[in-house]
Amino acid sequence: MTKSTPSQSSSLDDWLCYLESVHPANIAMGLERVAQVADDVGLLGTSSKIILIAGTNGKGTTARCLESLLLAQGHTVGTYASPHLIRYNERVRINGAELDDQFHVDAFDLLEKGRSDTPLTYFEYATLGALAIFKRHAVDYVLLEVGLGGRFDATNIVTPFASVITTVDLDHKEYLGDTRELVGYDKAGIFRTNTPAIVGDLAIPHTVTDYGKKINAQMHLSGRDFKFVEHATRFSWQCKEFNYEFDKPAIPCQNVATALTTLKVLGLLPSEAVIRRCLNDLVVEGRFQKLSKSPLVYTDVAHNPESARYLARKLAQYKDKGFKIHALAAMLADKDKVTVLKEVSPLVDAWSLAGLDCFRGDTVDNIAKSMDAVNTNAPIERFDSVDIALDSVLPRLDEQTLLIVFGSFITVAAAINYWKK
Repeated sequence: MTKSTPSQSSSLDDWLCYLESVHPANIAMGLERVAQVADDVGLLGTSSKIILIAGTNGKGTTARCLESLLLAQGHTVGTYASPHLIRYNERVRINGAELDDQFHVDAFDLLEKGRSDTPLTYFEYATLGALAIFKRHAVDYVLLEVGLGGRFDATNIVTPFASVITTVDLDHKEYLGDTRELVGYDKAGIFRTNTPAIVGDLAIPHTVTDYGKKINAQMHLSGRDFKFVEHATRFSWQCKEFNYEFDKPAIPCQNVATALTTLKVLGLLPSEAVIRRCLNDLVVEGRFQKLSKSPLVYTDVAHNPESARYLARKLAQYKDKGFKIHALAAMLADKDKVTVLKEVSPLVDAWSLAGLDCFRGDTVDNIAKSMDAVNTNAPIERFDSVDIALDSVLPRLDEQTLLIVFGSFITVAAAINYWKK
């Protein structure tokens, strides 16, 4: 039974509980409903220039890099990201800062009054709510992260100033398909005719470029129009007349290169000194985030094969320094657990598996079954939750062991909250 409708004086928690109850599905593909509501409440006409960002991985870090570089030049920026780690307010930032609850409440109240009897999913409410907040603040630029795929995602109702695809890999196969070509075609749906389309993937599926050519998008492709090279402590980026070298940032160099190329294409690239300063200060929560120096503990949202490969490369750097790796993994039920665990397994000296008691969360027994398909001789422990696992593991860590807590945004949130306590 649907809960009573909150009002403009209700709490954000009341609204979020309501939004979770008013649509029977967590995901509903298609743009007709959400576009109609957006039009009815006046969200499609905006002075802000929108950069639409899709990709299997790297959306959040690319958006954070773009945000930093635009703010450093005095532009006002609205950023929409999902999911959140700890608080819903993380999903919407104005000039790099989260907003008070009332801004979200006002946006949801506007949508509820304007949607009539049109059903919206939680994500569609969140997306339209973000657009309402950005319009209210009249920001210069909006960085809009695509939630799922691209073509039929709620974010794709906008008219982008530029479209960006960070990476293409397998995730959400039940919606997007089980090949990179199918996934790439879906993500290319955010391209527009005669509009810049920047693709950062290192092995771009032909379906992406085929679609871009078909609609005459202004494509700028990794490996053809821009390149980056990683070194031990540095990385270089080349695009047309620009050839810069920087210290390695805390986020993947691939995503930095994609962000820099996007700004170059749009005529918004700041000076080399500004870029250097922004990259040195860039930190993104949950992306190989250090929680503790002693014992050495990191956490990472890696939850699909591509992000697991990136995590493995980060862990290998510590392995080369003589560290042992203890992995604490907790994942969602609908993820490719076997492949994710296999990517990291060769580096792991001991495993702790934990269950996630949440929507879509998997049990520790199911994660253990996935480990049966992983070729490892490392010892494996089981725990009912991330908290219980940390209580057990942390006292036993020595100075030459790194603990990595990974597997989902919910896993990272649990680790961060544990440290805050």
